[in-house]
Amino acid sequence: MKQPSSAVVHFYRAIVMHGDVWRKRLDATTNWAVVTTIGVVSFAFTRPDAPHFILLFLISADALFLTMETRRYQIYDLWRRRIRSINKYVIAPQLSPKDAPSADEIERELSDLAADLGRAVPHLPFLDALGYRLRRNYGYIYLFTVGSWVIKLYLHPIDATTTSDLLDRASVGMIPGSVTILIVALSSVIILFAALRAPSEQMMRWRRIPSPLKRLKTGSLFPPAMSEPEEEQRLARPGALAPRPLKEAPSGGEEDDPNNEDRAPEQRDDGDDSPPENEDNSN
Repeated sequence: MKQPSSAVVHFYRAIVMHGDVWRKRLDATTNWAVVTTIGVVSFAFTRPDAPHFILLFLISADALFLTMETRRYQIYDLWRRRIRSINKYVIAPQLSPKDAPSADEIERELSDLAADLGRAVPHLPFLDALGYRLRRNYGYIYLFTVGSWVIKLYLHPIDATTTSDLLDRASVGMIPGSVTILIVALSSVIILFAALRAPSEQMMRWRRIPSPLKRLKTGSLFPPAMSEPEEEQRLARPGALAPRPLKEAPSGGEEDDPNNEDRAPEQRDDGDDSPPENEDNSN
């Protein structure tokens, strides 16, 4: 198999460095959100006379950090897609030539990658990136903040004894406490839905794992793990090709269907019409 040129080697090193830089920028905004949240929550609980709505303002500040991180994650995803394309169509064929995609597919995908280098617009939609960052980091920060807000309502200035006390304390200016709680509850539902519908960045067999919402529709929240014997058997199957990258794996794929055991494996058409080795060609 043809060895990658030095230009490809240097390009791979460069895109890995770009991905690492944007990954560190994601960590920076998360650190800002965590430090800000801890600082404001500590202030709210050390001062019983501190108003509870500063914790609601804290949610707005975290939303600003989330927006910044979402934009950064979109750029990170742009470089990650390029890294995965090189991994599949350059690195993996060198490591395992017998399981490599066809030469035409490799040439086509690398041509698409070359054209993509002139693109600076993210492939991942903003709402998908936002939902993923919620599921990975900011959903936990939001739960911690809302939980702190509820505890603040209960404890300060003195322990609440009835539900009406909590409703009275939850009021913000002219806004009744019941309306405030309703807004927080609706926001929580929207955040949960956005987090569940967002795609996953994890892969199995070169395909992205479906979003948790799609997996819930099929009755399986967690994707089935493939054991090493199953993986070895799959790779030993004739014509076993890895699917194209960054496409979602089917939630109930054919490979997991026990009814497909008798199905004949697909053969790769590589233009070789020669008969099998065991066939008697003496005649």
